[in-house]
This record gives sequence, C-alpha cells and structure tokens, in this order.
Amino acid sequence: MSARLVVEWTRSSVRLALVGGRGPRAAIRAMHCQPITAPGEMTSALSAFLTRAKLIPTGRFRWPGRPAAEAIGVIPREQVITRVVKFPATERDELAQMAQLYAKAQLPYPKEQVVMDVFLLAQHEGFSTVAIVACQREVIDRQLAPLREAGLSLVLVTVSAWGVLGWYRRAARPAEAREPSLVVNVDDTRTDLVLIAGGRILSTRSIGQGAHDWSALGDVPALLAVEVERSRAAIRKELPDVDVRSLVLTGVGPLPQWREEIARRLNLPTVVINAKPPVRLRAAAGEAPLSFSPVVVEGIAKSDLQRALNLSPAEVRAQVRERRQVRELMVVSALAALALLLGSALLAFQVSRERRMVGRLDDALGRVAPAAKELQEKSRSIQLVGSVLQARRQFAATLAGVFHETPTTVTLEGLAFERGRGEVTLKGHAASTQAVLDYLKGLERAPGVGRVGLKYSARRSGPSGERTGFEVVLYQQSPAW
Repeated sequence: MSARLVVEWTRSSVRLALVGGRGPRAAIRAMHCQPITAPGEMTSALSAFLTRAKLIPTGRFRWPGRPAAEAIGVIPREQVITRVVKFPATERDELAQMAQLYAKAQLPYPKEQVVMDVFLLAQHEGFSTVAIVACQREVIDRQLAPLREAGLSLVLVTVSAWGVLGWYRRAARPAEAREPSLVVNVDDTRTDLVLIAGGRILSTRSIGQGAHDWSALGDVPALLAVEVERSRAAIRKELPDVDVRSLVLTGVGPLPQWREEIARRLNLPTVVINAKPPVRLRAAAGEAPLSFSPVVVEGIAKSDLQRALNLSPAEVRAQVRERRQVRELMVVSALAALALLLGSALLAFQVSRERRMVGRLDDALGRVAPAAKELQEKSRSIQLVGSVLQARRQFAATLAGVFHETPTTVTLEGLAFERGRGEVTLKGHAASTQAVLDYLKGLERAPGVGRVGLKYSARRSGPSGERTGFEVVLYQQSPAW
C-alpha cells in the first residue's frame, strides 16, 4: 500500500492526514479537519475526504479488488488511564508479564474489556520504571467502527501524546529548549502536556480545555502556568529524579503573547514553536477550514510506527502481523523471481555470446585452415630436408673422425655405407694384428660412432711383406635417415 491515513478524534471534530511514502521520506499529501456533531457524520467525512484525495471513486468507498489506504487511529490522551510503576526487572518479556499482573489487580476494568500497552521510562540497577497505558475496548471499538465501514486497513491505534512526541523529534528547536522539556500543545478543544527527554516520553497529561476555552476564562498565562505546575508536581511524584528544564509552547492561539508571562511565572526558559499545517487544508465545497493544531496528526504521520504506543485490539495486531508476513513473503517471492529472471537472462546472454564467439572462431579457422595446411606441409618438407642434411652432416663428421683416427700404419682399401642400417664398413690392412686392435680402439672415439665390430682379421703376404687384412663395421649412434 502506497498511502496511509492518520485519523485523529476529538470531542467535536475529526482530523485527517493523507501520508505518502514511509520513514524519513514520508510526506503529507493532504490534510482536513471537519466538525462532528453526530456519530454517523464520521463515515461520511471519511468518504468525502478519500474521494477528494482520489483514493476511492465518487460515491463508493473503494474500487473492487483494490484496498484503500492503511489507517492509523489517534485517540485523545484524556480517554486513557496511565499508571507509572516500578518493577524489579529489565527484560521486555518480564516487564510485559508484570504489567499484565498489575493491570489485572489495579485497573478498574475487567481484562477482556481493556486494551493496554507499556512503555519504558527509566532503568537503574536492575529496576525499570514503566508507564502502563490502558483504554476501554468499547471506546476503541466505537471510534474504529467508521474506519472499518470505510474499508480502511487499520494498522495502529495510538494516543495523541505520541503525535506530540513525533512532531517534537522533527521540530526545529532553539537552544533554550533544554531537556527534559515539557511540550504544551494547545488545541481547539484540549491541551496536551508531554514531558520529553532523549527522544522518549517521560510523562503525559491532558486537559479538556483548548484555545477557545482558555480565551473565555480570562488570564490565560496564569491558568496555563497553574496547569504546568500541576504537571511538574505529578512528574516529581512519579519520577523524583526528573524535573522540567524548559517549556515549549505550540498549537493554536496567541502563544507569543502568553510566552513572557508564563516564563516569568514559572521561572523556566519558554519557547514558542509555530505549528503550521505542512499543506493547505482541504475543505468541502462552501466550507471554511477549521483552526486546529496539526501537531498530533503531523507527528503521527511522520513517525516510526514501530516505536509508537500501540493500543490496537488483539485481532487488529494479528491482522497487521499477518499482512506484514504476507508482504514479506511477496517481497521474497518477487526477489526470487527477479533473481531467477536475471539468472536466466544472464545465462541466455552467456550462451548467445559463446555462440557468437564460436561462430567467429569457426570463420577464423575456415580462413586460416588452408594457410595452416600449406604451412604444415612446408614445415614437414623443411623438417625432412633438415633431417637429411643432419644425417649428411653426421655422416661427414663420422668419416672425418674415421680418417682422423686412421694412423699411418693402417691402409684403407675400401669404404662402404649401408644407409638403411646406418653401418659403415671399412676394409684395409695394417702392419700387425696389434695395430688393427689399436685402430679399433681409436675408431670407438670417432664422433657419431656408437659401436665398432670386427668382421674378420687375417694375415696375408704381399709385395710389401707380411700384412694383416681386416674388415670393420662401424654402427652409428642415431641414424637420422
């Protein structure tokens, strides 16, 4: 849901604020105040405002199948009971249980007729001071009935004092507004006095008199000063260690005229913060906008609902919890679907890119293949020629080594080369058999000769005398042919 509707009830009017966005980006889109003289007027006021805000079509509460805005109900402070209690515990669950037991024994209503909540005031040495806020279920149901009739989705029921807190957190406060600060919000029909320090409420009080009532009574500064002193006395009784250090006046009425006299009577730094509506007030045709303090609706509209006092009935809390879980599941499902979609798109892109790359490689290989084949054939031819030349060089080196190792006492008569087997056959004669053996040892040192074999050796006579004839086979080490 993109919009929230803040609904504040007073004795004589209803205030409506339409909020767009969430958290720090929340902005009030429209605001309206309308007098209420009969219970049935509440529903018609909601219908008219939502129609003008274009949330529902004219004459109907909502479009079929489309929910209206979320609704936040704000009840006056004087309609709740507040008790300040000190418990020997600091854990939230323990404090809630103790508060339930205290409420059962001390509140003037049966448990099933009460809606309550607890907020922390202070903690010290294992003890917690809390405020228990309770309201009759009948009061809340009576004021929430028009919201249900309008088809609004209720998310929270809170108290006007928490609207003052939300406004105070965002207000531009001067340096004189030292905390704890007592904020006095003067409305048209009531006055809220809220003690705030460190962004938390310490005490609340409401008076059933507003700006019009104060003006009719006469000396307004004196009367307000008396009410402030009563609040200070109640604060000292509930929280002995806390005292008011400054006073903040806001709301409607001639507050700047009252400020100096109130400050003199109370001897407190007193500041006035103007509370103008953030948007132009909406009014029905022919009606003039009412003068009221926008502090409460503006503060609730821009507050973090998780930190606000919650007086919603149990079934409303369960519905809110279920809607939150459904939204979380929808978000998780959407994220999962988005992740799946992105993964599929990425995979498809990767496959497409690989296909394009394979196509380019195939084209390149098609262009390179003939040249590569030609180069391979040339390389094979070059390798073959190199092998032949290497064999020739090796054979030449072997012959050179043979001739180098042939002494003068040995005469070579013939040389034969068997290419297939890599054998060189030498025939000749030497002066003696010992000369032949020495010649064999010398041939073993010749380069490229792996082994030397003597095929035969024989003595023979000739014109030059007795000689030893021989035939030797040289086996080359690694014939490359």
